[in-house]
Amino acid sequence: MIEDQVLTEIRKIKDDLASEYGYNVRKMLDDAIRRQKNSKRRVVNLSMKKRPALSLQRTGADS
Repeated sequence: MIEDQVLTEIRKIKDDLASEYGYNVRKMLDDAIRRQKNSKRRVVNLSMKKRPALSLQRTGADS
């Protein structure tokens, strides 16, 4: 396998960050949420909003 210096660096950064939290994903998430709440930056919510189901009934126009 060819060693990619960029991927090697990214994996090292990821491992360093994970080790700061004892490899506990929940702690990492809690800290990220805390930092987001304390940030003065605008946060964009990308979650999908529920839309009403489409009706498959025919209208009188194409009957």
